[in-house]
Amino acid sequence: MTDKGKVTCRDTTWLVSDARDRPLTESERASLADHIAECSLCQGASKQFGALFREVGAYLKGEAPDTEA
Repeated sequence: MTDKGKVTCRDTTWLVSDARDRPLTESERASLADHIAECSLCQGASKQFGALFREVGAYLKGEAPDTEA
C-alpha cells in the first residue's frame, strides 16, 4: 500500500490472492473494496479472480469445471 493507505492496482492483486490464504484485516478489506469500487480495471480483474478461484475450488473437490463462466 502507499504511504497514505491507498491501495494500488498491484496491491489489489496481492490482497485478492492473500484473501484465499488468510482473513484480511478490516482495514485491508475496506481499502480493497474502496479501490475496486473506483477502478474499472480492478473490477474486471476481481471478476476474473472470482471465476478462477471457483474453477480451482471445483477442481480440488473433484468436480467438473463450469465451462459457462
